[in-house]
Amino acid sequence: MEKKSTQGYHEPDCVLAHDIVNKLSVIIGNCDLLSEQVQPGSEFAKRLRLIHDVAQGIARELNEHQVELTFWKTHHQSSA
Repeated sequence: MEKKSTQGYHEPDCVLAHDIVNKLSVIIGNCDLLSEQVQPGSEFAKRLRLIHDVAQGIARELNEHQVELTFWKTHHQSSA
């Protein structure tokens, strides 16, 4: 998913997607922490779970996009 740059550090193929996944991870983590503090089965708990699941789904899709982008770049560069 990441390529090695000439400066000695890893740079993702899609910096925007990488940054969004990081921010979604913060949302997911906070949902996990909050869920420990709410009454199970409450309306708040249900909404919190919805936020968690949507953020997790978007992060998964963006990670898949990054994998596809890396594959495409690798395949395109090797055939050029």
